[in-house]
Amino acid sequence: MKILMITDLYPPFIGGSYKHVQMLSQHLAEIGNEVVVVTVERNKPSSSRMEGKIKIIRLEGLFEKIPFIFKNRSVKHPPPIVDPLISKKLKHIILKEKPDILHCHGWILYSVLRLRRELGIPLVVTLHDCGYFCPKILLLKGNEICDRPLTIQCIGCAEKAYGSIKSAFIYCSIKLGRKRLDSVDKFIAVSSFVQKAYSQHLKLSYKDIIVVPNFYKEEATKTEASRLLPRDFILFVGDLAPHKGVDLLIDSYSRLATGTKLVLIGKRDSKHSFVNTDRITVVENASHEYVMNSYGNARFVIIPSRCPDSCPTVALEAMSAGKAVVAANIGGLRDLVVGGKTGLLVHPNSPEELAKAMQYLLDNPTVATEMGMRGRERFLEKYQADVVVKEIERIYSEVIAACTPTREPTSSH
Repeated sequence: MKILMITDLYPPFIGGSYKHVQMLSQHLAEIGNEVVVVTVERNKPSSSRMEGKIKIIRLEGLFEKIPFIFKNRSVKHPPPIVDPLISKKLKHIILKEKPDILHCHGWILYSVLRLRRELGIPLVVTLHDCGYFCPKILLLKGNEICDRPLTIQCIGCAEKAYGSIKSAFIYCSIKLGRKRLDSVDKFIAVSSFVQKAYSQHLKLSYKDIIVVPNFYKEEATKTEASRLLPRDFILFVGDLAPHKGVDLLIDSYSRLATGTKLVLIGKRDSKHSFVNTDRITVVENASHEYVMNSYGNARFVIIPSRCPDSCPTVALEAMSAGKAVVAANIGGLRDLVVGGKTGLLVHPNSPEELAKAMQYLLDNPTVATEMGMRGRERFLEKYQADVVVKEIERIYSEVIAACTPTREPTSSH
């Protein structure tokens, strides 16, 4: 079948959902589908080229032409509103490419919905996060999960991230846009948490939201140890920011009487900085190969998120590397980590509980090894590309069949 994959951003932009779209597109093409990716591009808009078997079309919308809209001008993320220029260009692309199905990721969806109704092409949307009802996307108010999203309080909550004017604009756009989501034929939620959240807060029917997790595609990497790392360490990988629980992890680690070091690998947050000490090593902007080698050398992996990560890639990477995971019992981590079997789940925002879990695995290395082996088995069973993409193909086929008008039988005389 021919799939038009429509996404806010796409690699080389860094982000878990963008990387997932890339891997999904590549695997769909590898198994015989024709895939065209449409995305926003700041440097070479209105251009197309082949990347392997995938055609990539990069275009610029109306809002990308207005510099002051974007806090980070190097990453012009589409706002949650119809962009008439993107919509016009997408219509031209759809009419030219003639896809069997549209698969949308992110706020660019708002520029696609009218085309679904106008052109009649089936539309599937992956729910990577809470962005269709939470302006901040994280569903986090302070250090706790927000249980009343899409209220007027969202404007004040998102003000630090966007500023007061943009915060109000985004809130109103999402509030108005939710009614248009009934044009979507099927939603794919990357975890049961996301499915429940959209059913609860947007009143979407469970039957219209199918849970299909992300996958991780293993790659061959060099086996030598990553430079600058201690011989014996616990590993964190992710954004070096409070919503990922980095400060909580440092607090918990400081309570341990251990010679095992703590390694933090990730992207620096503009408002927070974590520095090297005699016990803590911080590595910023490391390559994927560096990260994967680090998994292999770690005792176990910590994911202490405060925000309800929908389906964090770091957990899949750790499982593929055969490492036990200590994670906050929150969001999509509940689907990925089986407490007591492949790792330990702890109450979020509890440095005492997190410290206790880390100390337990440090004191019981055999248990940590066994958990890592079971995590590896679970990864191979549930989170490989062949397993996950097969389910997505099935959803495509069902949606296309449901949207195809039944033909009246012809009579012969």
